[in-house]
Amino acid sequence: MGRLPLHGLFWGCLLSTVQPEPATGCRGKQYLVNSQCCNLCPPGEKLVNDCTQVSDTECRLCDAGEFLDTWNRETRCHQHKYCDPNLGLQVQREGTTETDTTCACQEGLHCASDACESCTRHSLCPPGFGVKQAATGVSDTLCEPCPVGFFSSVSSTSEKCHPWTSCETQDLMVLLEGTNTTDARCGPPPPRKRALVVVPIVVAVLFAILFVLASTCIRKAVRRPENKAYPAEVGRKAPEETIFLDDIPGPDPMAPVQETLHGCQLVAQEDGKDSRISVQERQ
Repeated sequence: MGRLPLHGLFWGCLLSTVQPEPATGCRGKQYLVNSQCCNLCPPGEKLVNDCTQVSDTECRLCDAGEFLDTWNRETRCHQHKYCDPNLGLQVQREGTTETDTTCACQEGLHCASDACESCTRHSLCPPGFGVKQAATGVSDTLCEPCPVGFFSSVSSTSEKCHPWTSCETQDLMVLLEGTNTTDARCGPPPPRKRALVVVPIVVAVLFAILFVLASTCIRKAVRRPENKAYPAEVGRKAPEETIFLDDIPGPDPMAPVQETLHGCQLVAQEDGKDSRISVQERQ
């Protein structure tokens, strides 16, 4: 009989130790407080007082510059993010009571980290490299080396590699091959090629000049004026010869006549004076 009270006490202590707590039964947008399920505050509002047996949860709208973006039981709202211009940030989207402010990097800058708490300048693609993908507000410039036939001579965040100038399409020849940093240089063909056209023209002109000169010299040598004497004969006169009738054999004429040979003609004159005057002196 003494064992029954001991067994009853043992089982009573055991059952009281392992007995589970009663289930709460709160829904998804509720929270348990003082064994009672209270409603959570909606986004944009903060908790003021928990619910009671006779009242529901008391919430209040967040003040300006504050927000809460989930169903909550927070007693304080969060401050909107500050986009510090000194760190290269600017406001991309203003915050509300339910959303935070969104910041972005200023023009020419990109986020320095995934959190985008500060910004840094875009990287420049140096000469010999072109821009494969331009930088954005959250990513840096992506560069690539210029392949053969292309070049880039500047440091830029937007310039791609440019193709070399095609000299052949401009009827020019390549004076200097291009590199990954310089363009090809074009120019006219060298004088050796131009001589194929110039030399025949020059030779033809020279032959024409020589032909004209030779023709002129031949005409001058063949054609001499008939009424003009050579320079050495200028000033000379045809010889004159006087013939007297006394010297001619035959009967003595009635009147003495003097014949003078002037040039190739025989000229007669009277012989009535002491001195015989030639035809030249009379003239």
